Amino acid sequence: MDREEQIMELIRRNPFVTQQEIAESIGISRSAVAGYIAALTKKGIIRGRAYIPSDTASVLCIGGANLDSKAAAKQPIRMASSNPVNVTQSCGGVARNIAETLARMSAKVSLMTMVGDDNAGAWVLEETKNRGVDTGSSMVMPGDKTGSYTAVIDHDGEMVLAFADMDIYDRFTPAMLRERWAHVAASKLVIADTNLPADTLAELIGRCGEHGIPLLVDPVSSEKSKKLPEKLDGITAIFPNEEEACEMTGFRYGDSHNPEKLAEALAARGVRNVFLTLGGRGVWYFGQEGSRHFPAIPTRVVEVTGAGDAFAAGIAFGMLHERGFQESCRFGIAAAHLALQTSHSVADRLNEQLLHQTVKEKFE
Repeated sequence: MDREEQIMELIRRNPFVTQQEIAESIGISRSAVAGYIAALTKKGIIRGRAYIPSDTASVLCIGGANLDSKAAAKQPIRMASSNPVNVTQSCGGVARNIAETLARMSAKVSLMTMVGDDNAGAWVLEETKNRGVDTGSSMVMPGDKTGSYTAVIDHDGEMVLAFADMDIYDRFTPAMLRERWAHVAASKLVIADTNLPADTLAELIGRCGEHGIPLLVDPVSSEKSKKLPEKLDGITAIFPNEEEACEMTGFRYGDSHNPEKLAEALAARGVRNVFLTLGGRGVWYFGQEGSRHFPAIPTRVVEVTGAGDAFAAGIAFGMLHERGFQESCRFGIAAAHLALQTSHSVADRLNEQLLHQTVKEKFE
């Protein structure tokens, strides 16, 4: 391995490595390192102060990566009683699941998240890396515990309730985002979830808007959607369900609302494209390409929990391949259709070829 290759290997491990650290690692002077860095920059192999490689991930997912537990009931759940269940554990978190789904679709993707310095955190990062996601920009927080999510699933695959222990993400400050901004700036597309604190979300949305970086946001839940700023001008696309959209627009959830009006009200806050998910009734799109209802694909549902993440990943996949927003919505619906047929948080059979095949069969 020559000097340039050695330097690039160190930079890939840590884009924020200093020239002095590089010099000490490979046994040459700092001035010699500066010369190599200048040459690599001139060749276009690296770019930016943080030495982000030019082959960096096309998509950056920012947000939650948790230890997921699911208790799936074997029969209809009886409240205030003991219920027989099957319990499974897996890697989870909205941003992490979207990242893995995109990796399965052959996208180049990285994950910026926080985990604790515990066995769960080490396992989540290692498993995510093994699924093809670059976790180099993620942070291990000493003294903290990794986020966890526990869902109770009824016998018909519907989620009854869930418990989230995600205090660790409160540590993700705007300053930490600024320190890692080179990763954001080098990405073709950024996807964020609302596990981030409100001030960090505002920083991300504002800066992406200023720099023209396409930003997709998953509201995660009606409660967490409250963390989004009033002005959403920096968001390219958002994926709320009806409850989340009502929370963000002041509509009363449970009343009968015109989906187009609900999506239009959310767009009035500044977001350019709204993909309002309606469960079995499909998706209502409202944005730069007009307004349109997309029916759902008839599906034998095994479990619903991974469908939203797959939908967001499918839209991102379409955008990465220069498809319009309405056409990208078809990829999202197709990905959700495949995810609904599995009990896993991420559909293990989902790949680029199957996604294209499903879109062709169901929409063409």
